[in-house]
Amino acid sequence: MFNPLMRLSLAVALALLLAGYACSDDDEGGPTRTPGDASIAGPRQQPAPAQPLAARPAEPTDGAFEISASGGKFVGNYLATPVGEAVIIRVTNDDTAKHNLRIAGLDGQFETEDDAIIEPPAIEPGGVGELTFAPPVGGSYTFRCDFHPKSMGGQIDVGEP
Repeated sequence: MFNPLMRLSLAVALALLLAGYACSDDDEGGPTRTPGDASIAGPRQQPAPAQPLAARPAEPTDGAFEISASGGKFVGNYLATPVGEAVIIRVTNDDTAKHNLRIAGLDGQFETEDDAIIEPPAIEPGGVGELTFAPPVGGSYTFRCDFHPKSMGGQIDVGEP
């Protein structure tokens, strides 16, 4: 009656429905996770940072992490913060090219709607940009410069308070 491909499609649809995979936007503009959602335990597999991480996580100064873009790299590219606590990430462009900072969201991919991106989205040489990041769940989040995605990147480890 049903061919094997149709059976497989029905089985996958039923499994997703039973797992509570759906999510919806809440009034704050962020995703509301339902029990059973695979991402509730943490972000999905993130891309590897484009550059080696600093030896130790940076400490925030006055509630903000200070990162600089210099020599085509992020300086201070390894951060650690508690889950659910909003932190400011400030990037100073000490380089000759424009840069930015984009954090891959829970889906583990760049250039999707759950990414967090610095304002302004292009920091000119000598400029400064800021981003307030409030990680919804613990885990590791990868960030990069969209203008130099193969050479500029870092990681934010989010854990218990």
